Amino acid sequence: MLWSIIRQLAGAGATATAGDDALSAGIACVKRGEFSVAREHLQRALAQSQEDGDAMYFLALAEARSGNLERAEELLHAARAQRDDADVNSALGNIFRLRGNLDEAAASYQRALAVDSRHLASLANLGLTLRDQGAPQQALLILDRALELEPNHVEALFNKALALTDTGASASAYELIERVLALDPEFAQAHLQRGFMLLKRREFAAGWREYAWRVRIPEIDHWQDCPYPLWQGETLDGKSVLVQAEQGLGDQIMFASCLPDLLRRARRTIVECDPRLAGLFARSFPAATVYRLRAKGKPEWSREPAADFKVRCGDLPRMLRNDDADFPRHSGYLVSDAARVAGWRARLAKLGAGLKVGLSWRGGTPGTGQAARSLALDTLLPILRVPQANFISLQYGNVNDEIADLAAGHGIELSVWPQTMADMDDMAALIANLDLVITVCTTAAHLCGALGKTAWIMVPAVAEWRYLESGSQIPWYPALRLFRQPRIDEWNEVILAIRAELQVRAAAH
Repeated sequence: MLWSIIRQLAGAGATATAGDDALSAGIACVKRGEFSVAREHLQRALAQSQEDGDAMYFLALAEARSGNLERAEELLHAARAQRDDADVNSALGNIFRLRGNLDEAAASYQRALAVDSRHLASLANLGLTLRDQGAPQQALLILDRALELEPNHVEALFNKALALTDTGASASAYELIERVLALDPEFAQAHLQRGFMLLKRREFAAGWREYAWRVRIPEIDHWQDCPYPLWQGETLDGKSVLVQAEQGLGDQIMFASCLPDLLRRARRTIVECDPRLAGLFARSFPAATVYRLRAKGKPEWSREPAADFKVRCGDLPRMLRNDDADFPRHSGYLVSDAARVAGWRARLAKLGAGLKVGLSWRGGTPGTGQAARSLALDTLLPILRVPQANFISLQYGNVNDEIADLAAGHGIELSVWPQTMADMDDMAALIANLDLVITVCTTAAHLCGALGKTAWIMVPAVAEWRYLESGSQIPWYPALRLFRQPRIDEWNEVILAIRAELQVRAAAH
């Protein structure tokens, strides 16, 4: 995480002297968070001495904080040729983490620890990396080593709380988060994690207040600023409001459940969303003006007259969903394109008789619980062998080999239409025609719930916050039914329960 790079600058091992004006100024700017100015100083220092490992190292930190990860990695590799120390290797591990390469990150932290076995930053982040690789018990061993050296090391304590959460020790994890916040009340990631814990327990009002801390996290705070005042729940009678996009597809779909409430309150509502959702949102919320989120440049909504308020879509629940009773028992709030629905109906009819069942078996990324949220396709054989059922892949990513192996080894064919992965309108139209969707916790689950389509969700024992701690339903999506793991890493009971239900449904169909 970028916050690890910045928080670990103390003791960075630079050897700048009083005469190194550009280097000293650059280092000082990095430590103050003035990254643009820091880059100017450090580039000048590097021009004066092209083999200055300190200048490379600190310039890499400034580049990383500015989002230039490829350049940061280049600089750190060059710096390591000059000073192969724990700080450089630890920073390189952070860059690998940010670029999603956990194996290389772990190797870099291990290399740092080979140089200095007491390097706290490397211990803390190696523990975090092992946790993200799905090995929380190993992570706890590493993090306890760090805490033996420094019992109040906030990153190690925080990462231990995450690992404990993954083992199901939620009470102990919550106690650690409280301890972290007592040591560092401004630690935004710890506030956010406490928010997740509260939301899982259905303590919505308190949870949303903590969830609001996400805006202080550098990796998350990527939305374009605008001069409009933040909406804090004031009356919107006669007023206009801009809803800004944030986070991933699933989050935007889920938070869009609040838009009907907002549309009833405001005179004019402008909605920004991921480009893949723009058509779907424009059709579903015709009273709103929908614009696509731009990664760079002037935002599309800037062509509109100034709004009275702005609100990030993830803050809508803090205003509108503070109690179970605040969640509407909707039958779907997204609307599929009628022409595409008709096209998919004809295509699915060619599969013949039997249920049409969508299937998704992998979810998340290495940093968002991928190991816990994913299954191998052949693990689902008891379900896939149910007669009178045709299975259609809703799985994103390259899973062609898995699907081919299933056909070759077991004679089971999955229908695959890759275009649905790139176009949410096509995906929505396909789902609208299915009799049922069986999926892990991923975007497909959100889309089914928002369309009001029946879906059975395979939920890990330690679920993401939106799936709560227990129960077979969640307030966001009444159409979803949850099948929870009884124990961590044990999917067999879930699969057998779904098979039994599917057999009954297929026979009736």
